Amino acid sequence: MTLKDCTKEELIFVIERLQFYGLDSGDYYVCRALRDVEDRRDERKIERMKQLTKLADAKRREYAELLAPYEGQPLINIPDEVLRKADAAQGECRAANLEWFKLAGIKIRK
Repeated sequence: MTLKDCTKEELIFVIERLQFYGLDSGDYYVCRALRDVEDRRDERKIERMKQLTKLADAKRREYAELLAPYEGQPLINIPDEVLRKADAAQGECRAANLEWFKLAGIKIRK
């Protein structure tokens, strides 16, 4: 990682770190500060992945709860409103999973 890869917020963070470490220290402390920026990015990514995991789980449960009363019945017996809600929950679950995979660097076929 180089300074050019940093966002404005991250550059401010690097400057604050350099002040903390001491400006006369040379490249070693710049590299340390950049590593700290990478760590912060990773922490934010992990936190977002945790949120997505919880969302996907909640939507899977919602889907299952909506369709549970109709288990074993023909599809025609399930009210359209229930099917629409179940489809929406499944779509939100899939979207959360796709974002999670993207953050994790996992490429999937659609």
